[in-house]
Amino acid sequence: MREYELTVVYDLAVTEAGGPDAGPERVKSLVEGRGGKLLKVDHWGRRRMAYPIGRALDGDYVVTRVELEPAAIAPLEAALKIDEKVYRHLVVRADELPLPPPPREPRVPREPAGETAAATPAAPVAEAPAAAAPAPAAEAPVAEAPAAEAPAVEAEAPAPEAAAETPSEE
Repeated sequence: MREYELTVVYDLAVTEAGGPDAGPERVKSLVEGRGGKLLKVDHWGRRRMAYPIGRALDGDYVVTRVELEPAAIAPLEAALKIDEKVYRHLVVRADELPLPPPPREPRVPREPAGETAAATPAAPVAEAPAAAAPAPAAEAPVAEAPAAEAPAVEAEAPAPEAAAETPSEE
């Protein structure tokens, strides 16, 4: 026996006439009637189809994993083709299917920046004040720096006057 995935899209009239589990029950009877067994049934229910079939926009989707002999696949597909309530069907060998993606780890919410700093204990500062002692001496030249920049601004002011004199000489 070999494992297959069988997907069937039924007319919604099947669900209306036989109840919500009518689609999976029909698949079960088809598979067991041919000597197979159902391993897993995933009943998606009413879903919008990619394109209308006849005048129908929605279908009842049933995705199953079945175990069947390879010789029983052709009669199963023939029975699905004859059934007027089946819009579409697909049988795929399970070993040809891609592996399912690994489960994702749940996301851990990030803490706001203010809570992170408050929750983190303050690290002791060792010998930091001794290293900071020379810093006040370095601040004195910084205070003089704006005064040195002021003459540079004055040097830029005469430049437009020189540009204005150049056209008058011509």
